[in-house]
Amino acid sequence: MKNINYLKSDLTPTRNEKFGFEWGTPMFDNHGFFKENKNEVLIAGHSYQKWTDEFGLPLHIIYAPIMEKNVENFKEVFEKEYPKGKIRFAGKVNPHPSVFKMMAKLGIGADVASINEMKSALKGGIDPFNIDVNGNAKSDELIDHAVGKNMFFIADSYEELVNINARAKALNKKARACIRVAGFKMGNVTDANVFTAGVWSKFGENIDNIPEICRNIKKFEHIDFHGFHTHIGSQVSEPEAYHEAIGALVELGHILQRDGMDVKLMNIGGGFPVDYVSKKEWDYLKERVRTGYISSMEGDEADTFVWNNELGGIGRDENGQIDPDIWSGEKMYSSFPKHTMLEKVLQGNIKVLGKQMSLKEGLESLGNPELVIEPGRSIAEDSGITLAKVSHVRNVAGKHHLTTLEANVTSFATAMLLPPVNPWTVFNEPFEKDSAPFETFIAGNLCYSGDIISKYKVFLQRQPRRGDILCCYNTGAYDPSFFAANTNSFPRPARILVDENGLVDVIKQRDTFEEIFSL
Repeated sequence: MKNINYLKSDLTPTRNEKFGFEWGTPMFDNHGFFKENKNEVLIAGHSYQKWTDEFGLPLHIIYAPIMEKNVENFKEVFEKEYPKGKIRFAGKVNPHPSVFKMMAKLGIGADVASINEMKSALKGGIDPFNIDVNGNAKSDELIDHAVGKNMFFIADSYEELVNINARAKALNKKARACIRVAGFKMGNVTDANVFTAGVWSKFGENIDNIPEICRNIKKFEHIDFHGFHTHIGSQVSEPEAYHEAIGALVELGHILQRDGMDVKLMNIGGGFPVDYVSKKEWDYLKERVRTGYISSMEGDEADTFVWNNELGGIGRDENGQIDPDIWSGEKMYSSFPKHTMLEKVLQGNIKVLGKQMSLKEGLESLGNPELVIEPGRSIAEDSGITLAKVSHVRNVAGKHHLTTLEANVTSFATAMLLPPVNPWTVFNEPFEKDSAPFETFIAGNLCYSGDIISKYKVFLQRQPRRGDILCCYNTGAYDPSFFAANTNSFPRPARILVDENGLVDVIKQRDTFEEIFSL
């Protein structure tokens, strides 16, 4: 199993030696996404200008070989640790037929949440048997299509089980299904916006209601009930949250068995984290947030590190003191990124009815059901970059640099929900550098004061100038499409999928004037 190894060019400047890492310098990798060529960085074998001349700016570029390698890594973990494991690509992160086609060739299924995601997965060649239909508000059209093609349902609630059963009865079919479980009290395992298994969640049936549902499940004569699903949320950085949830699902499995039914499946969702920064960088960022906030509260805003003097994700201890180790948002670093989190989870222990046991023992006690995962971000995130043009650089709040782009938060979905931490670099003239890293906030071009693309300061190798091209790394999942819109009548940017030979699938063409206004 291999992660992407980022390489260093002889031309790459050494940065921030005090803390042992570099800021703002271009990345190179061992998969061919970024390669050095004299004084420029090639993207999939070509100058950035080839791509921007053809598709315009802003531009999202996804590199297929990285997605493929991430999938293979998950498959290898299952082969080693639990051969009955199954993978369903969370289509919401990039639901284009060309992406589903890649997943079909890799032999994995798909997790879809709309009729169009379903159609896209089918067009991409995903076997309907391996398509899981998810979401908290499935339309009758979606249910009927899925029943007719024998797809698998992740029923979001008891009420939805009732509806699926009724639709299946009308079609004289039997629908395969499990039920989604929520209601866990886990604390700050990730940002509240992407924590989907809590007590206050619009997703899933509260765990306290599941035993009664198990006792009545046989009443649903047109449902072939398989077991349980939970999805903790996105960017879950520690394995303990998975172990707590899986232990609870195993307990529910024993209840189901006592009611005379087999446990055929456990689905533990996705949420496997991505590393946006190194451990040293993450610790440094948290300390900068802390010290900057404290200084601002004392009247000196020169060291403020988060937009509007906010705390970012830092919390307070029981005495009300700011504590960088208490983090309430997404953690942008994990000791177990991507497939290594799945490995750590499978090798760990769970608690079942007060008894500690290995996770594998827990699954064995249920007859070794299929174990399904739904990775999305961990497959797609580090396969993508976003290129955007600099409009200008100025000062804000009297003391801080603000770089404004000819792009906006509708192309950076995470910025709409939380303060993201992404590496950035000046992509044209990439080896030109100032004597010290350039710290700046990043803003967009919307007539909307919340259009701050990076609320944490980012570090560039030099001060950008009007017309420069900035590259934001790790934008392959959600960012390009999740909140894409024509706000202020700006066109939605092009999104392209590139393979190792430089061949392109156009996922989304840049909008024309006629398309924006439906002329």
